[in-house]
Amino acid sequence: MRRAGPIRRGRWSAMLGFLRFLVIGFVLMTVLYGLLTVYVRSLTRERLEEEWEKEGSIGERDAYVEEGIKDYERSFRPKLLLLVYILPLIAFCAIFYVTNFM
Repeated sequence: MRRAGPIRRGRWSAMLGFLRFLVIGFVLMTVLYGLLTVYVRSLTRERLEEEWEKEGSIGERDAYVEEGIKDYERSFRPKLLLLVYILPLIAFCAIFYVTNFM
């Protein structure tokens, strides 16, 4: 009779599990990034529309909003959304290091 014990897995099955974790994590972070991008752009658009109304509705509304959106896209704020990818990676590396080497 065989003694009950931990199931032995090969080196490759552990690597495949890690790769599956990375792929699923990347897909989830991409979905989150897309949703946040759409949400923040809609908030910016609403803010620009309200500014246009407060300034006395001078000029065409769509042109004003589009110019504001172009300014927003060139600013630093949309680049901050890339932290959706960077922060989880830093947290994962820190947890991995602390768990295995401390």
